[in-house]
Amino acid sequence: MVFKFWKELYYELRIWRRLSKVAKANREVLGESNFRVDWIGRIYTVINLPEEMLTRPDLQEGWVFMQLREYDTLFMDLGIADYLFPEITHIPDRGAYLLVLTGPKDYIGGWEIILNLFKLVMLCITLGILYAVGIHYTENIVAVWNNLMTIF
Repeated sequence: MVFKFWKELYYELRIWRRLSKVAKANREVLGESNFRVDWIGRIYTVINLPEEMLTRPDLQEGWVFMQLREYDTLFMDLGIADYLFPEITHIPDRGAYLLVLTGPKDYIGGWEIILNLFKLVMLCITLGILYAVGIHYTENIVAVWNNLMTIF
């Protein structure tokens, strides 16, 4: 479990790096479609709701996601469509939504990294203790093992 986390974190960081490089290299292409790129490589835009959607709050998020479909070919051409995850946030009193496209964030997070770093340190300490005990008490461990083997 500890090693799986670090492997998955590595893959997420690779995806983030790829998304960031592609987004920063294609700022002009994305700008033509009203997308912007921030300093860490997230792609974002503001989508304004039409007048008829302002009275239907239950349909607004779905409408925003449908607007994202228009840009599928753009992201496919850039080669990043499979890695993007949309996050939408309502902008109060504006009739608009902030749409942020980022990579996966299942393993990138402060507490997850701290917890798994703690687990890794504890594993290393445990292995160090077992190694020290094994080195200092090798003869006694072998004698106990031989006694157990003669019993069974």
